[in-house]
Amino acid sequence: MQLGRAEVVVPAATSQPTVIVTALSRPTLTFLPTMSDAEVAQLLATPAPRPVESADGPEAPTQPVTAVTAPAPVATPAPDGGFAFTPGPSDRTPSADVGPRATLPTPIQPTVALQLDSLPATIAPISLATTFSISSAPVYQYDVPAGETFSFQNIRLGDGVRLFIPNPVDPANSWIRTDHYGMLRYKPLGASQEGVMTHSPYHDGFSVPSIDQNKNRIVELDWSADGQRISFRIDPPPGQDTASAGVWFWQPRIETENDPTYAIIRDCPDDSYGSCQRVRRQGPIWQWKTKGVYWRPVEGDNTILLRVELPQERRNALAIVQAVRDPAYANTPPHFVRYDYGHWNPDGNGIVVSGQRWDGHVIIADVNSDLSGERVILDGSALGLWLRDAVRRPNGQVVALGRPGAPGSGPVALYDSNGRQISPFIGHAPPEDVRWYPDRNLVVVSVLGRQYTVQVEGGHIIDSTDLTGNPQFSEGEFGSSTIPTGVRQGAQYQPGQQLRVSIPFLNIRQSPSVAAARVGQLVTGDYVAILAGPFENEGYPWWRVRTAALLEGWIAGQISGAPTIRTP
Repeated sequence: MQLGRAEVVVPAATSQPTVIVTALSRPTLTFLPTMSDAEVAQLLATPAPRPVESADGPEAPTQPVTAVTAPAPVATPAPDGGFAFTPGPSDRTPSADVGPRATLPTPIQPTVALQLDSLPATIAPISLATTFSISSAPVYQYDVPAGETFSFQNIRLGDGVRLFIPNPVDPANSWIRTDHYGMLRYKPLGASQEGVMTHSPYHDGFSVPSIDQNKNRIVELDWSADGQRISFRIDPPPGQDTASAGVWFWQPRIETENDPTYAIIRDCPDDSYGSCQRVRRQGPIWQWKTKGVYWRPVEGDNTILLRVELPQERRNALAIVQAVRDPAYANTPPHFVRYDYGHWNPDGNGIVVSGQRWDGHVIIADVNSDLSGERVILDGSALGLWLRDAVRRPNGQVVALGRPGAPGSGPVALYDSNGRQISPFIGHAPPEDVRWYPDRNLVVVSVLGRQYTVQVEGGHIIDSTDLTGNPQFSEGEFGSSTIPTGVRQGAQYQPGQQLRVSIPFLNIRQSPSVAAARVGQLVTGDYVAILAGPFENEGYPWWRVRTAALLEGWIAGQISGAPTIRTP
């Protein structure tokens, strides 16, 4: 049975079916019982349809043909990445001594039943310009080379930017960043100009020819909630000195010979690391490497949540540390608790953990500020879901990234605390990095070198990679890249408009991408009703549609410049 197609075959109608759009009830479509496709094929002595594999999975079956002496056509995938395919022509032409070519009757194609109150409203052009202002800068990793301008409000930086975080207390006049060489530059509260970090593990005159030769390469920066202190995570490139690997913090006082910088944790992923030589390793965990640093969101508090990788166990763990002025503090490793991911609640009271806990069970849970007292919110294992990076929003809602199956098995999407998917899948592979906006309304997910911004409300996704190349945070709109929930104002089609498929086969996908899962297929003449769009992605205009079989998904409106749908 073809999806979106009448299950039966009846003689061709003499007139086109009418459009059915009603606000009262969904009409019932009734067809005469008849033979299946396989039975019709047997009656006409033609081969039954068979699936054909394409680059992204099995395609629709070929249309049956009837020339007995000619070889059956073979369906081949089109070069569009798997939207549709057209059966190839026969390599023989019937001659006079071959009987007439039999043809199948044209089936009646049902229109789509839609209730008007179920249609998303037409949406005006979307702008997230206000979002890409103060709160956006901390979550991106940039690639602005020396000589190009990095702009943030009234701040203009021209010597290259890789990381940039404005001060949460005074974002217009105070910031921390790394330049094109991975060097730490900072302008603390009250400072008249930006300076270069020269304190331990740096020194006066410290310089490097490139970021790949910077033994103190910084890969993460963070502010304390009161904007008084900063932390920086050092991850040396391969082949460089690893003595400083780990997390350090700076505080704006110099009262002792060790001020103003101290190590919080010294990384020890394997015995070759120089930082391991200063750590008193004991207990069952002998190897770890920091992957995330999260200051508690309470002004004046020096508590920090760390996410670490445990190489020996091939999993993550969490730890609580303190930013204290003690040069020997980092020589003793913290107590590691086996949760994969953790994020502070908005008020700093408690932590939301997710991923695998110590027993391998996948959960979302609340724990106390010392990682004790687990209270399960969602049992992912019971639902067959992998879950990670769960957070609690200011309104109390808990959301996470996840997917059905095992970790690393494919791209992730947003899920709510009931295990319901609330966004399309993000990119085409598992995430390499995840960073939540401070207000928890958006999350930035890095996939295969690209950065996607995902909005919790509505699940919209923006490919924001271009934003990181030369960002201008004080101007520009990015709404054109947002997946719409309704039909865009001024679009080619109207909400609920009935259209017919104009090519032999057309795939319906879960999200607007050739890499998205295929949820069904349409054939020539099938009716679809427009629900949302268009969304330009990968060179195709995508439309969200509903079929006569009540299937919903995204189709490409054009392939190789030719339309795939038309008016009846």
